[in-house]
Amino acid sequence: MLMAGVPGGLWVTFAFGAALAFLARGSTQAALSAFRDGGILLVGSSAAGALMGVFIGGGLALASQRAVDSRAWKPALIGGLLAAMVFPAEVLVVALGTDVGPLEMVVTLLAWPVMTVLAAVHSADIAGRTRHHAWLWTAGRRRQQQPSQP
Repeated sequence: MLMAGVPGGLWVTFAFGAALAFLARGSTQAALSAFRDGGILLVGSSAAGALMGVFIGGGLALASQRAVDSRAWKPALIGGLLAAMVFPAEVLVVALGTDVGPLEMVVTLLAWPVMTVLAAVHSADIAGRTRHHAWLWTAGRRRQQQPSQP
């Protein structure tokens, strides 16, 4: 959700802010148009984020155990490639919600490599193969790793 929420959330905030400004000035038609665009961005970015999460998480889960566990750079490479492939869904949502505004498109396209690198860095977390976050591990696995008490 972070990959879609950062660029999409920025434009949702601007769209709803513009709608409120149009309402304050008495321009109901422009306000409704801005609310519609904000709704497209909000719903579309949420759907794109869910799609990205399923695609990246599923791809990392389907990657072979040997490829993911053997070297630290392999899950990062796999996660980065998957993220780079799925980010155009957010670009499409921003294009639809902003009527292909040039500033919005440039900023969203510039977010593409940044979000890809973030997904690559956190791909071990996404796959659940890290020990940095205890909440990713089930209680049974934690009990097996901890020594039993007398």
